[in-house]
Amino acid sequence: MQFQFKGYSVFLAASLLLGNTISAFAEDAATSPAQPSSSPNEFNVTTVMKDKTHPHFGEGIEAGYAIDGEQGRTLTLVRGKSYTFHVDTGVTHDFYFATKPKGWGMDTLTTGIKGQFTYKGDVTFTPAAETPDVIYTACRNHKFMGGEVRIINAEAEGSAQEAAPAAEANPSTGSSH
Repeated sequence: MQFQFKGYSVFLAASLLLGNTISAFAEDAATSPAQPSSSPNEFNVTTVMKDKTHPHFGEGIEAGYAIDGEQGRTLTLVRGKSYTFHVDTGVTHDFYFATKPKGWGMDTLTTGIKGQFTYKGDVTFTPAAETPDVIYTACRNHKFMGGEVRIINAEAEGSAQEAAPAAEANPSTGSSH
């Protein structure tokens, strides 16, 4: 198909080519795993190619988020505490918090969050009383890249444990969850 506006045809072709890539502008984000953060209230978020440890392996795009190097990591956060997410996910993978796991810019959680929809920079999140008990990390442009975030009250903090990755084998049965 020929366009009369020559400048726009180049832009359209580039957009189509980059739309299905993992991270055309973020080679480092996709290839180098993030090191764990030094603070329990800080997390490094990068983009990696999903493997079987990611909770959405085989769903959506082939790329997924890794938090502190762990694919699709399930987090447990405490209401009223502030958390910082150091995001470096590539220009096509804007990180945000959602009320459903699908992503794609839908079901956006807004209360207590600063820096939503960023691919490089910091996102801060302070879960509030009205924050749902389960939310998700998600990508604005692609489906099923993130993982689950459990929100608990301060009095439950000592008894809550972070969940293992979804694809990890259950030692008592030898099967996956």
